[in-house]
Amino acid sequence: MRRSRPISIAVGAPSAGRGGRVSSRTAKASLAAGLALSVCALAGCSSSSGPAAGGGGARTGNIRVLANITPVLTKAYYQGLVAPFVKSHPGVTVTIESPSGTNVQSTLQQELVSGSAPDIVASTLDPVVAQQMIAFPDSSWVTSTPLSDSNKVDGKIWQVATGQQNQSLVYYNQTAFQKAGITTPPKSLAEFTADLAKLKGAGYVGLQTAGEWVTGAQFSMMANPGLLGDDPGWYAERNKKKVTFEQSAYNTYLKAYEGWIKTGAVPKNSLGEKYQTSIDTFLAGKSGMFVMGSWLNASVNSAKNLSFKVGVFPTPTADGSTPKQMSGQAQPYSILKSSKHQGLALDLVKYLVTDKSAVTASLKSEGNFRAGYSYPGTELDAAVGKIVDTAPGTVNGTAGPGVNAGFGNELNTVVQSLYTGESADKAVAKLDSWWNANAGQ
Repeated sequence: MRRSRPISIAVGAPSAGRGGRVSSRTAKASLAAGLALSVCALAGCSSSSGPAAGGGGARTGNIRVLANITPVLTKAYYQGLVAPFVKSHPGVTVTIESPSGTNVQSTLQQELVSGSAPDIVASTLDPVVAQQMIAFPDSSWVTSTPLSDSNKVDGKIWQVATGQQNQSLVYYNQTAFQKAGITTPPKSLAEFTADLAKLKGAGYVGLQTAGEWVTGAQFSMMANPGLLGDDPGWYAERNKKKVTFEQSAYNTYLKAYEGWIKTGAVPKNSLGEKYQTSIDTFLAGKSGMFVMGSWLNASVNSAKNLSFKVGVFPTPTADGSTPKQMSGQAQPYSILKSSKHQGLALDLVKYLVTDKSAVTASLKSEGNFRAGYSYPGTELDAAVGKIVDTAPGTVNGTAGPGVNAGFGNELNTVVQSLYTGESADKAVAKLDSWWNANAGQ
């Protein structure tokens, strides 16, 4: 694919499109405030301001960082990110550790039990572990980080991020669309379903997916704008049993997904694919559409000899209206209370989320956004920026205040059950049953 000239992605500018620059406004208060739910029931909510506020303690030693390792966020990436900090701090080393379990969350829980927890966690975490983290100081460098209020626990910020990622996106093969006779990207769920059939008829996999965590994540990227778009406090209401999944957008999307599997628009053997394989399959030109977050831009931009041009559009809504973007903190960091190097860990985290070069490298690595920062981008980066600019707002996902611990894993299991013959009716009933059994956790 011929590369278009670089476009500067200027995040937080008041307007878009002038002079080849693309702006992306920061998410508004509805992201956090709408989902706010008291979580003081989490015993031991962090209220300590000692190490976090003062940054005391030894300034030498080894800092262990348990990081979210992905095809883009490799160990080498993190090592390069912290290298300038290490160089400017004699006597300091940083060890990047990969998850030993299925993901960072499960690995952290295992290490907490065994007493071998790291100093820093570089990954999005469920609020259930907030009690194990220090509270960051009420300083401007903390409160100015993207979506810093999005998952406060007991009024304390325990996780700070480098950027903001946008997740309710559908990447598509423009050549496949042309061969299937699709002239414009679908806006409604009905149009999306019809286009899946057209792509299958043209010899493509309609919707690229995979097993592991991908199945449930893609579903939430599609359904959450509908679930939370008009009612950002939906999870809180579910905990009060005022609403149910059966009567929500989740039921609508589960029934649509069931139909996609039955018609073969989504192959039944998709669960056998790994996350990286799903990316490779899409980039090989075998799939028509791929629901994924903005971090996919990095894989597309670095791909060699693409035979087609990749486009992007917002996930479809039930009625075809413009959806809010499911958004979240990108590359967040938390510091363990058990760390023997809290002061040094705080120095490192502050560097990672405030140093201009470190922040810019982080944003560029996954095509993320942050007010006041810009970096050279591609035409695809600009297209995502335009979607963010024109979205009517943002919603949170399957993590954050009001969402019961473990819901993301349960949703993944339920969506995957559709591939083994479970009906959408039974699947949504399982979600309600699980929530009733785990409410308040």
